[in-house]
Amino acid sequence: MYLRKTLLGFIAALVLAVPALAWAASLQVQDVAIGTGVHERVPTGISSYFDSSVGKLYAFTRITGAEGDTRVYHKWYHGDVLVADVPLTIRSGDWRTWSTKNVQPDWTGDWRLVVVSEDGSVLGTVKFAVN
Repeated sequence: MYLRKTLLGFIAALVLAVPALAWAASLQVQDVAIGTGVHERVPTGISSYFDSSVGKLYAFTRITGAEGDTRVYHKWYHGDVLVADVPLTIRSGDWRTWSTKNVQPDWTGDWRLVVVSEDGSVLGTVKFAVN
């Protein structure tokens, strides 16, 4: 009887843990792009190269697989320097979101945006340049 209760308790704990593990594994970036705007939740002006007079850039991301509210981060890097860390709340299993970064005319060179989950996992990266 003791063994049966212990085994049932173990199985119940495993069943409760599986959805949480599945959620963490299923969060994915379907699209990530850098552009000059977002119109009706769609990125515009997508490119890998931008003129130094661009003024503001938009990082657009489409995330799938979330169950309930969760958070991801847009980490903007100029070269190897983190210049912005923007938290974004994901509220459904297929969610589009974006962040913006004002770009000074003298901030030329290589850039990258890294999309990171709450647990620190890298979900996606996009590289671009400002010249």
